[in-house]
Amino acid sequence: MVYWCSMKKQAWKRILVVLLTLAVLVGFVVFDKDVGNIAEVLQSVSPHWLVGALLCALLYFLGDTLMYQIACRDMQVPQPLHEALITTMIGFFYSALTPLSSGGQPFQVLQMRGRGINVGTATSVLMVKFMAWHIALSCVGLTGAVFCGGTLLQESTTMFVLFCIGFLLHLFCAGTGLLLMVRPQLVYRAGRAVVGFVGRVACRRRPDRIDRMYAAWDRFIGEYKQAVAFSLQHRAGMVQIVLVAFVEVTAYLSVTYCVYRGLGFSEVTYPTMTLLQGMLSIGVAFVPLPGASIATEGGFYALFTTYFGDFRLAGMLVWRFLTYYLVILLGLVAVLVDGFRADRRVGAREG
Repeated sequence: MVYWCSMKKQAWKRILVVLLTLAVLVGFVVFDKDVGNIAEVLQSVSPHWLVGALLCALLYFLGDTLMYQIACRDMQVPQPLHEALITTMIGFFYSALTPLSSGGQPFQVLQMRGRGINVGTATSVLMVKFMAWHIALSCVGLTGAVFCGGTLLQESTTMFVLFCIGFLLHLFCAGTGLLLMVRPQLVYRAGRAVVGFVGRVACRRRPDRIDRMYAAWDRFIGEYKQAVAFSLQHRAGMVQIVLVAFVEVTAYLSVTYCVYRGLGFSEVTYPTMTLLQGMLSIGVAFVPLPGASIATEGGFYALFTTYFGDFRLAGMLVWRFLTYYLVILLGLVAVLVDGFRADRRVGAREG
């Protein structure tokens, strides 16, 4: 009951964040010179390509669900598809409503604990998924840099700079992860040194905060070691998870191309647009706003106006709905369904 009350309280608070992102979209609609023909353009979208875009979005959800299932299976806590899907959508929901997608995993851990999965196992499962997703996205970003880096620079210097920063941050995270596999004590000591320095500078008068920062770092290292141990013990499962992550990432990035074709365009090839979308996703990944709002919409305009022309507003609205607002809507359903089930479980125990 405490779990559900906590989630419900946080859910309705964070709904306000959706209003912020909606306000951003309204701003684009109001100031875009092509707003007058938006209804006509939306009515002309090819239903076949629109269905294709929707299927890509659903495949993205399913891919994350399958990664969760594989990881749980190898951790000896097998999960049926409907449970895995609810946990996945809860994670998507809170990730969409929190800066840097920071809320998804904590709430998933709470939800899994409410169903009897211990915190250590839950954290390991989610960290394995996190690692696999970033491996796949980083590979797509590297491919994009090789084949489409010049195109990105030509279309938007700002987005090129953001991509470079985002890609370097991804590489830093990946490099730190690899170093944790081979030299964990080195990373552990370096991290504590950084925590100590930041604590002395920012929290000199609050030693309790420094202690909490040390504790958080120690907890992170312990959880990561569990995930590494999982990867080493279940290599076949890890390979499966990474392969599914590539399918998931590809499906997510393919939504843009389906929307592009649905609006009647065909000049740009599928690999080019998908790689450019991957570079855009990496470039805005570290923007500290829920759903990377403003940067995501602005990045779409900066990067794809050349290709969508006067249909850029319609393209952005359809793409953003399928990759963001649909996540929130389905995730909210998952939160409400899981909360109702949690109430029933509590009632059964009390009865």
